[in-house]
Amino acid sequence: MRWLAVSGAVLMLVAWSVWAQQEQKEQPPDTGLKVGDIVPAYNPIHVAGPDKGTDTCPV
Repeated sequence: MRWLAVSGAVLMLVAWSVWAQQEQKEQPPDTGLKVGDIVPAYNPIHVAGPDKGTDTCPV
């Protein structure tokens, strides 16, 4: 009867470890800006018109 309790405990431990590994794989990747991060400036380069080839502000 003792072997039944030990084998049950081993089975539960194996099942828990497999479940824990699955949980780690389902998390989304940690990329991109986070809340509160500073957003870098967007510096366009003009491709046509009088300001062609510059990054002069059109405003």
